[in-house]
Amino acid sequence: MTLHRRGFLGALALAPAALAVPALITRNGQVAAQTAGTVPPTCLRRKIGEIEVYALLDGHIAFPPTMLTGFDPAIGEPLARAAHKPFDPAQMLVGINAYLIRTAGRVIAVDTGAPAAMGPTVAGWAGALAATGTTPDQVDTVFLTHLHPDHVGGLTDMATATPGLPKAQLVASEADWAFTHDEAVYAALPKDFQGFFDLSRAMVAPYAAGKALIRPGAEIAPGLTTVALPGHTPGHLGLRVDSGAESLLIWGDLLHSTAYQFARPDWAFAFDTDQAMAAATRQATLDMVTADGMMVAGMHLDFPGFGYVEKAGEGFHFPAAPYDYRA
Repeated sequence: MTLHRRGFLGALALAPAALAVPALITRNGQVAAQTAGTVPPTCLRRKIGEIEVYALLDGHIAFPPTMLTGFDPAIGEPLARAAHKPFDPAQMLVGINAYLIRTAGRVIAVDTGAPAAMGPTVAGWAGALAATGTTPDQVDTVFLTHLHPDHVGGLTDMATATPGLPKAQLVASEADWAFTHDEAVYAALPKDFQGFFDLSRAMVAPYAAGKALIRPGAEIAPGLTTVALPGHTPGHLGLRVDSGAESLLIWGDLLHSTAYQFARPDWAFAFDTDQAMAAATRQATLDMVTADGMMVAGMHLDFPGFGYVEKAGEGFHFPAAPYDYRA
């Protein structure tokens, strides 16, 4: 598991000030308090066969589009227009979604959004969870696609370092857990970037004793199977949901920009640990779900993130799924 230092350094230089999180971890190792988020609760439910899947809106973050490796405004503007997205050469808005699954008496959180300390436009996950009628102690499992800070924000009360989901078992990729806790990897990071790892480690720490570390292909509940999607992180996982004749792939951070990366899957994101692998995984996955006609969902697709992938010229486009009226 190697860290691509140039990509991380570039990401750090380009990242907005809201992502400068090292101050969240105090010198004595305690987690600093966070302010409340301001994102209004938003959720949307649909069914995959007999399985209920809720999209939970955590919020959004603005990034410069130059965090996409290869981005060229002359190419990007017509791509954004064709996708009916606003074009701004200075910033792109990236949504943050999470998902909640109810099946066979189980309540499973799939990622938990970003912590409020990352800015006033995030940390809506807890409110969205409540809007589904779910209390934190009803969640029995939390599955993490990977351990980046914007996916673990609802796990822990930062003021007390206690679990926010007190009865949940944490299920995570064996490879991603090892990568995030690898001291050699940590030491190789720029000092300013170590705070991202500090935050992720602090958020998952209360769950460490009872955690389940898994490999791709593991079934975490009937009809819920993990899928290898490496590149964004070494152990990045998707979650395939199958019930009856219906299927859904929750693909985590396979891509970050609906405006650009469907049309240009070769454009990597600066926070991809291995950008070449991430691009290859993205291309292969887009080809697969297109061929299979499979519904997809993603943490950085426009909320609620449910949709399909179709070929468009040399790239792809993303028709949103219709509203699900089923009870």
